[in-house]
Amino acid sequence: MPKPQRQLNFYIKFYFLRCFWYVSRVMKILFTGLLITTVTGCTQTENGLVFGVPDYEKRDIAVSQVDLDIILSASKLLENESTWAKGTVSQCDESVGKFNLYCALEIASIDVMGEYVHRQPALQEVRFAIDDHYRERWTLHRLADFNGHEETTFDDVQSVIAIASQRIKEKLQIPVITH
Repeated sequence: MPKPQRQLNFYIKFYFLRCFWYVSRVMKILFTGLLITTVTGCTQTENGLVFGVPDYEKRDIAVSQVDLDIILSASKLLENESTWAKGTVSQCDESVGKFNLYCALEIASIDVMGEYVHRQPALQEVRFAIDDHYRERWTLHRLADFNGHEETTFDDVQSVIAIASQRIKEKLQIPVITH
């Protein structure tokens, strides 16, 4: 075999082995990442994938009468379809008189507590209701994405508020009246 041909074969083998080494490294990294996520457990949150379950995503959160008042106030803001604003906007403007789910909860929180707390148990209960019944309707921001999803109706919004209200009442041991 002539020398240039041998040299070319050497470079082809070298290139192949080098590519194989890079691919095997990438596969090793991906496999290790998959193994770590499977073993430790990951949770999908609005902040992306996180290891374990963050405290604010635990379902056994303590609630108070304040949380029930927030839910009831938000429900009044969204008392009929004419006061509901479909969309994902999380900028709230009370002067418009129409509220999306996020804004209704934010305004209700401020009305009841004097401040907005993003992980307030009342809001978390609404987020949990969305997770349980409409998980496919949000990607990054549960309240805004769910509210703005093309399949979400006013009845769906009322449903998650009612579910959250019922769960809070059960935790507070207030009798739940069903119709």
